[in-house]
Amino acid sequence: MRSLPRPLGIWLILVLATASVLWLQTPPAPIPASAPAEVFSAERAMLHVRAIARAPHPLGSAEHDQVRDHLVAALQQLGFTTRIQKDVVHEVQGRRVVLATVENVIAERPGTNPTGTLLLTAHYDSHGSGPGAADDGAGVAALLEAARALGAGRNTLRILITDAEEVGLMGARAYAENLEKGTPTLVLNLEARGGGGPVFMFETSDGNLPLIRAFAAAAPSPHASSLTYALYKLLPNDTDLTVFKKAGMAGLNFAFVDRWSHYHTALDTPEGLDLRSLQQEGATVLALGRHFLSADLTTLMPGKGEAIYFDLLGRILLWYPATLVSPLTLLALAAFGAVLWRCRRDAGLVKSFFLGLALSLGTLVLGALVGWGLGLLANPFRQAAPNHDPYGARWFEVALALLALAAAVLAWSRALRRAEGRGLALGALAWWLAALVAATALLPASSYFFLWPLLFALEALWWERPWEATLPLLLLFPPLWHNLALLLGFSLPPFLGALAAFGLLPLLPLLRRALPTRTWLPPALLASLGVLCFAVGTRQMGPRLSTLAFVQDADAGTAQWVSFQKPDAWSRTLLGSTPTPTRLGGRNAFASPAQALRLPVPELRRTGRELRITLPQRALAVSLTSDAPLTTYSLDGRPLPTTGPFLWFAPAETFTLTLDATPGARLSLEMILPGLPAGTASRPANLMPAPVDPYTDVQIVRRTLIW
Repeated sequence: MRSLPRPLGIWLILVLATASVLWLQTPPAPIPASAPAEVFSAERAMLHVRAIARAPHPLGSAEHDQVRDHLVAALQQLGFTTRIQKDVVHEVQGRRVVLATVENVIAERPGTNPTGTLLLTAHYDSHGSGPGAADDGAGVAALLEAARALGAGRNTLRILITDAEEVGLMGARAYAENLEKGTPTLVLNLEARGGGGPVFMFETSDGNLPLIRAFAAAAPSPHASSLTYALYKLLPNDTDLTVFKKAGMAGLNFAFVDRWSHYHTALDTPEGLDLRSLQQEGATVLALGRHFLSADLTTLMPGKGEAIYFDLLGRILLWYPATLVSPLTLLALAAFGAVLWRCRRDAGLVKSFFLGLALSLGTLVLGALVGWGLGLLANPFRQAAPNHDPYGARWFEVALALLALAAAVLAWSRALRRAEGRGLALGALAWWLAALVAATALLPASSYFFLWPLLFALEALWWERPWEATLPLLLLFPPLWHNLALLLGFSLPPFLGALAAFGLLPLLPLLRRALPTRTWLPPALLASLGVLCFAVGTRQMGPRLSTLAFVQDADAGTAQWVSFQKPDAWSRTLLGSTPTPTRLGGRNAFASPAQALRLPVPELRRTGRELRITLPQRALAVSLTSDAPLTTYSLDGRPLPTTGPFLWFAPAETFTLTLDATPGARLSLEMILPGLPAGTASRPANLMPAPVDPYTDVQIVRRTLIW
């Protein structure tokens, strides 16, 4: 037992250092409403969040109009010149044309000597399944509170609160299509995908070198990485900033992504919002707003070179030009060769080097297998939770990291005892070097992550001071692993498991000193903690998802209950025990007959090629489908760019379609109204509406016309 205290001390230091680094990632404490007027206060901003997120307010709902009116009144009270931009916007999504009637809220304060416009933007519509406190009530509230604290500046300040973001970025499209060209514009866009966590600057415009330099100087608590931005660009995700960038604007995109189970669900309430995230979001916008209102915006426009950047503990942002990526990679190659040359006379170097190569590869495979197995065990909890992110996701992620590390330490323990140490370490670091070379060639923005831990690890091997390898690794690796876990949820545990094992490789010389006589003890402790964390994660519970819609055929006088998933105990009271599989809105569904009700019915009147449609009341949306091709297709004289079906969110109550169709074609119009029929039993507390498209908890009235 004499060998235990020193190894135990090393392990404790590593665990405590990792925990401290992760703790420093948490957002700052919220500032109370009693704070000075020039300071951003999350408590003051929460007044707006509560007004915005009293209920779901999707496009086309009465609650949507109430939120719009609140925003206009709030901006006018702050002294901004305010207007509503109303337009009908369309885009082709697959074979279908999607339209939306948008009402953007635009407020402006002119600059004293403008070099351009600072555009602060967020969206105010919510998904139909949740109140939208985080997505994007927090972003809107942060803009309002920051705008209150911002004074007049050199540049023009414009607040754009977009509409119809949730149905295809339609409000942003309306703004960009009607924008005067030529004015340099810098956009700060606020988003959310969850209920809390650190606020990431996860996207920039191209040619971002001067913009990153300014962001690094002004942001009070920057969480940003060119690696995560490079990965984001590989994904199919879009936000309003996507539209603004295509219109030639420079921009920065911000979001918090923890508590993914809140996204687009009934959990996205003011009570479920982390005030610390709101504080960080608003304080960032306020600081950047003050900086950019006085800057020369012409120097920040796209096309001035790319930056490699990353934060340290969310406190400072380090950056350098992307032109240095290749020279620094060559430096790492030279350093690796130099250390290899220095160790050339070590006994058993070649054997231990190739053993390190093989063991490292095996360790990565082992980490992936641990992640795969844990993913299988966690799958029932994923399926039961919103967005397939289990309620105990953070516990599962800690369990995954601990179990992957336990497997890696166990695999290395025998070799660390018996083989030549520097050769083993160099064999392991060869994989980091290979990753750096691959990143330099394929994804240069990610190269910093492999470069700096590798250089410090090589320096530590040169001087045989293993502790020196830990500093950059601890500063960069745990936050990145945690952030990727937040961004991915628990959807790719094999990748996270392999990545956890990969991060252990530069620490092998230190782990050599951290192994007690009983080499099985550290991995056994790590595995025990991992199993405990997984068990805790399985105890984290929340509401399960449920869908239900009432569909009535006004011509046939028939109706049915429809669910887009297998019925639960509540929906079975209406659907029965044996519902029939069907299709609705392009999705698989289950249906059972229902008693027809007295619902408002749309009026269809055909005159030649014109089909005049009158809705008896305001609707969330209308859709038109046909069992035969349509041609010469226009809406109120406005040509539509497809001959397929269309879906219109927040439609006009009367409109005319001009079209040609095959005689005998069957045209089906569906009017979507909010809410289930009066008298429908409420869901129990352990269920909540699922975020599906088309909507859940709606009444759909169908009319059919034979052409």
